[in-house]
Amino acid sequence: MKKIKFVLGIHNHQPVGNFKWVFEKAYEVAYKPFFEVMLKHKNIKWNLHSSGMLWEFMLEEHPEYIKNIKNLISKGTLEIISGGYYEPILSVIPDSDRKGQIKQLSDFIKNKLGYNCKGAWVAERVWEPSLVKTLADTGIKYTILDDVHFMAAGLKENDLKGFYTTEDQGKVLAVFPISQKLRYLIPFQDVSVCINYFRQLANEDKDIAVVMADDGEKFGMWPGTNKHVYENGWLDKFLTAIEENSDIVETATFSEVLETMKPSGRIYLPTNSYFEMSEWTLPSAVQNKFDNFVKQNEHDNEVKPFIRGGFWRNFLNKYDEANNMHKKMLRVSNKIQNKSVPLNSELQKALYAGQCNCAYWHGVFGGLYLPHLRNAIYDSLLKAEDLYNKKFGIKSSWSKDDFDCDGSDEFLYESSQQDIYVDAQNGGSIFEFDLLDKKYNFSNVLTRKYEGYHKKLKEAIENNNVTDSQELTSIHNDAVKVKEIGLEKHLVYDWYRKASLLDHFFNNDTKYEQLYGVRFREEGDFVLGEYKAKIVSGSLELIRQGHVWYDGSHLSVEVKKVIKPLKKNGYETEYKIKNISDREIKFTFGVEQVFAFSEMISDDMGEIKNKKVWERKDKNLGMNIKLTSSKPCDYWVVPINTVSTSENGYEKTYQGTTVVNVYKFTLNRNNSFSFKIKTEVLNKK
Repeated sequence: MKKIKFVLGIHNHQPVGNFKWVFEKAYEVAYKPFFEVMLKHKNIKWNLHSSGMLWEFMLEEHPEYIKNIKNLISKGTLEIISGGYYEPILSVIPDSDRKGQIKQLSDFIKNKLGYNCKGAWVAERVWEPSLVKTLADTGIKYTILDDVHFMAAGLKENDLKGFYTTEDQGKVLAVFPISQKLRYLIPFQDVSVCINYFRQLANEDKDIAVVMADDGEKFGMWPGTNKHVYENGWLDKFLTAIEENSDIVETATFSEVLETMKPSGRIYLPTNSYFEMSEWTLPSAVQNKFDNFVKQNEHDNEVKPFIRGGFWRNFLNKYDEANNMHKKMLRVSNKIQNKSVPLNSELQKALYAGQCNCAYWHGVFGGLYLPHLRNAIYDSLLKAEDLYNKKFGIKSSWSKDDFDCDGSDEFLYESSQQDIYVDAQNGGSIFEFDLLDKKYNFSNVLTRKYEGYHKKLKEAIENNNVTDSQELTSIHNDAVKVKEIGLEKHLVYDWYRKASLLDHFFNNDTKYEQLYGVRFREEGDFVLGEYKAKIVSGSLELIRQGHVWYDGSHLSVEVKKVIKPLKKNGYETEYKIKNISDREIKFTFGVEQVFAFSEMISDDMGEIKNKKVWERKDKNLGMNIKLTSSKPCDYWVVPINTVSTSENGYEKTYQGTTVVNVYKFTLNRNNSFSFKIKTEVLNKK
């Protein structure tokens, strides 16, 4: 019997933009009690990665935590792991930013903790082979990935009892496999189950090292885990059991394993992430089919290692809003790369903060569905853009660029005051409206769409099988918990991306109440239609000749709209609707706009008749949105609510507000109806 090495890795992270009380709660219920237990077990060795903003929080709010960290480092029982400072998905940010993020965190740890990091944590274990050279070039010797990465390359679970080397362009990196079995056992199963597994491994007549590296939040912050791990003493019992079974298991740091064991071989790992991520990134329509396939083959050990879904970049296809943030980040980064900007400058840090991964995707946690996280990304990116403009200057102008990388150009207005981005291919709509002085994107709403887990929620509600309990549970199980009743009423799905200046031809019988549930009949082909666009004297002119279904026929109609940016914080849109058919048409025409207010209020639901002005206050933002129509119209106002899952259960989230200017008119052949809408943001204190 040989003694095995058990490598315990803890990854602590809170997103950019998360509320300070969440940082504090995480410290009180997870980070602090975990460390207190580790201090009791002085000979237990472990490894810690924390993101840069979490280190900053500890330095400012809990210097005693930093003092204890330094103490364990000096005793050789704690290894600190580097990574991207703001926890980006390294593979989807520019090469120079990858290296800059890693260097910033490694330098921070060296300067504040006096520690030279040898390893790097790859956020969400999202792996692409090009990362080998990036990590090696920044002085990193090893990283830690999931065992599914290795099994996807053809290895079996029994092969994963140490580490491997990999290379890219001759640059070598050690890679450790994380045991999914241990991730699921710790801390959810009885301590004896874990020790029996170690004993089973120790019966193998060879040197063995096994790794459990996972979120520190599962030790106290996940539902029910604080009571289980600390009040009921699971962690203390687990570490005590390791000490009492020192004949079969000993703890080790990653660097110790590198120094005392030989690599198991060389390997080339495919693009991958942890298994659950590969499921979440699949299109929602096929996710349930994938789940069923996995369940059908979960006991087939020959087939199971080769089952995986998509990979992380598919989130950029699955969610337009994720792609929007990503391409905004790339646009800002590309500007900065063309200038000499110091690594630790405020400008560079703002860009890096805007690369924090959490708001760019959605799985079992809120992520993309949480407006405050998306707002934090835009806040950082717009801060970087504003600093860039002030340092290097900018001329107010329209430009053409394939912003979203879909093969067609978008039209981008950028000035020192605001950004207005228009997609001529999709309804001639405004998909981003940024105020640089406020660091705020008022178009930052989320389109309501079907998620694979909605099926599970609907079935649970139908069977009266939901709970709001906070009992111990792993996020990987099938429990259905809800944070409020009646969520099924908000399972509403949009057939178009939520954006501004979308042109609706409603059925003339359409009522305001049909708007929230998307139950209205659309008679025109303009919302998803392509507009011909050209820049004219500082304005953007958009024209579409389309069709409207009226009285049993498709009749030709032309919509022309000219978007003119205001000097500050807004734009004016001049509309002209022309009947180019050979018949009279009676119209119910609506111009839809969306605004990312900070919270829902009573004004976000209602119908206002025959008015020129609609105004909505946002006290939190200190800004008002004011719409002024040159002709009286009706205003239809409804909230945008989504239903998503989180670690604490299914929840409704307010994303923003839809406002539609509704005009009713009749046009004879070749007659036109014209009006203007001014969209302004007013600063209010």
